[in-house]
Amino acid sequence: MHVAICDDNVADRKHLERLLSRESDKRAGTPNILYVDSYGEKMHFLANPLKYNLIFMDMSSEPGIVEFILEHLEEMGYHAPLVLYSDKIDYTALPNLPDYVVHARKPYIPDPLPEFLALGDANVSGHVVSISVHKNSVLIHVPKYMILYALEGARTCTLYLTDNTTIDVDEKIDELRQIFEPYEEFERVNKNSIANFKYVNTVTPVALVMQDNKELKISLLRYREYKWMKQEIDEQA
Repeated sequence: MHVAICDDNVADRKHLERLLSRESDKRAGTPNILYVDSYGEKMHFLANPLKYNLIFMDMSSEPGIVEFILEHLEEMGYHAPLVLYSDKIDYTALPNLPDYVVHARKPYIPDPLPEFLALGDANVSGHVVSISVHKNSVLIHVPKYMILYALEGARTCTLYLTDNTTIDVDEKIDELRQIFEPYEEFERVNKNSIANFKYVNTVTPVALVMQDNKELKISLLRYREYKWMKQEIDEQA
């Protein structure tokens, strides 16, 4: 489960990190390990929030910051649980909050965490992760599981999808690499290509043969690495 902490109080943020680390230790040997990212600044968090199954939040360093974040989450299509902690500001008074918001009060304590994490577990089982990119300057969300590979051409980058359609996006290949970085199945395999190894049919010494029979060139020096990577991804399927 991917969890985000958004708290601009450093001491509180570190304390919750420790509590979640203990909860993750309890899950050792299960598929439900916690992967926790911690943010103290809103724009860093909003760079890629759709990967999270659960968010813990208390941001109060500037007026309207939580409202700003929630508005952007709505625009991006976020719908996983978000635990909104009240401290200096009573967020229970905010009108028209999304249904996925759960209220709590500081300080961060261990007792309610299993209940909140259970909400995240439920989200994992039904969660469709989307990749946020721009098309003609408009933010769009593409289901991650549909992306076969990305190719950079002379003028644009194109996403190739499992339904045999394509999407031209504004991002360059370097920017797409950063967007895909949290997901182990995606790998930049040459200067102009990012492959989803879930859709690699064959790894040859010179190319990856994709599900649609497209061949993405690779270096012979990375042949063994990519063979191993495909095997690892296939075993997880």
